[in-house]
Amino acid sequence: MKDEILPIGSIVNVKGQDIMICAYFKKGAKINNDYYDYACCLYPNGINKDSILIKKSDIERVKFVGYQDERFVEFKKFLENQK
Repeated sequence: MKDEILPIGSIVNVKGQDIMICAYFKKGAKINNDYYDYACCLYPNGINKDSILIKKSDIERVKFVGYQDERFVEFKKFLENQK
């Protein structure tokens, strides 16, 4: 599951800390000389001035999968087809 694109609102564990996925990075978007998949915030704190940038490979455990509807399915297809 952690290798799939997770919906916004999903709660994952990274380095022993629960964080919530808040945004996606376009495939190939380079930040600080590295590539990331998600921007996250601490759970349950929410968004503040500091985002946590993670790669799919950083995820140790998926604790909750966010809401998925047909719009997410279409958006997920779009993200998967990015070059």
